[in-house]
Amino acid sequence: MVRDSTKPRSGYTQLLQNTAGFHSLTTARAVNLDIHHKHCYQICRFLRGKGASYKTVGDAIEYLEKVIKADGWIEDPDNPDGYKRHNEHHIRRKARAIPYVRRSRKGKGGNTMAGHRKGKMGPGRYPVKASLAFIRLLRSAMNNAREQYEDIDDVEDMVITHIAAHRGQVRRAFRPRARGRASPKNHYQVNLEVFLEVDARDEEGDDWDMDDGDF
Repeated sequence: MVRDSTKPRSGYTQLLQNTAGFHSLTTARAVNLDIHHKHCYQICRFLRGKGASYKTVGDAIEYLEKVIKADGWIEDPDNPDGYKRHNEHHIRRKARAIPYVRRSRKGKGGNTMAGHRKGKMGPGRYPVKASLAFIRLLRSAMNNAREQYEDIDDVEDMVITHIAAHRGQVRRAFRPRARGRASPKNHYQVNLEVFLEVDARDEEGDDWDMDDGDF
């Protein structure tokens, strides 16, 4: 049976095709992660851009590394792609927050249940566990780009054209209660996906034809 090209491939919510004005599509997925879906939504909303405001993968990782400093995580000198934890106050003070802008009470004005941070950010939090998962996802996409496209000079300049978090499988468990009873304890796991592309508008000397099938 031939797959319908007008529908997303299994495991993805978007068509695996280049965005207009971009080329060299690279994807990465992470499935059934044990992190909070609402934190992932806020991170995706912050990293997702439109038009001229697309964020590069290098800038995204750099900002997320500042978020995880709230729990003392810093880069490991012995492992370039790893992190280690230091319980020191001067590291935590340098942490940056993720803006929480989604309202939780629809139709009632609502609130994000998050305190306001310094500056003009407004409500924000430090989702350290989810940020570590996104860093691993973005680094995986960068490694995929290096394997697929050898002509890309700097992978960190690739832009994030799509990033999303969706509920995955339900991890079912039970909590023991009194008198031999048990209550369900279900947890929604999370699936993450990201698309990286090269912005052809920023390249010098390369003329990309919009009708030659590259987009």
